[in-house]
Amino acid sequence: MARVHSPRATHLAAALLLAGALACTSSAPAIPAAAAGAAVILLPTSSAPLGPCAAELATTYCSAADALAARAACLARLSVADTATCDAALGCLTLYSPTQAGPCVAGPIYSSASACGSPVADTCSFYRGCLEVANPCGADGYALAFGEPLCYVFLQHRGDFSPAGQHWLQSVRACLQRELAVQLAQPVTSCDALSVQAYASHTTCYTAPEDSFCALATADVAALVAIVAPYLGNPQVAAQVGKVAGICSGNGP
Repeated sequence: MARVHSPRATHLAAALLLAGALACTSSAPAIPAAAAGAAVILLPTSSAPLGPCAAELATTYCSAADALAARAACLARLSVADTATCDAALGCLTLYSPTQAGPCVAGPIYSSASACGSPVADTCSFYRGCLEVANPCGADGYALAFGEPLCYVFLQHRGDFSPAGQHWLQSVRACLQRELAVQLAQPVTSCDALSVQAYASHTTCYTAPEDSFCALATADVAALVAIVAPYLGNPQVAAQVGKVAGICSGNGP
């Protein structure tokens, strides 16, 4: 299929450079009550709960009541400093019903290393529960410093995007985790090498021919800019931004 190019998307690089002065101030959408029997997971509104609430975040619940009980257990472990970083209106954790096929199965999202070979759709626990376990790189590594928090931010701010933009985000999340799942079976020489491979997959997934960033509407590009702006100090992120902009303008590979 031919790659689709959007004139509006060719300004991505310039827009992202300007976005350094922007704060991601848009509010996360309200979370509707989950349908009976639907899967429910917890989403953090800041990075504070990621470690202390790792077990609760890595679990699927089959009722809102169970998810709320898990949220309460997590909140009891957070410090005042932790909670101060959370969303003032939504708190530290919100409920989300991921888009998944089949009946809800309660329990760990990844119950074994072999389960990591098939990333679970519309969730973010792959980064900590699979990638970091297989390749421990710590708080500064790709999995915990970039992949996991950005995945959760996109989920929390999905309401800032149009339906087409939300579909693109979901496709990108799935693609990135599939690409990383392949790497789990391959030896990694260092955390730096893993990081290089992981960041490279962003360009591939963002511009997949069947669902490309290049076709997004201007409003969706602006929403993405606001979210990605805080990460532009990372040279690997900036490099991928340039590659995506080049592809959308027809000057990339």
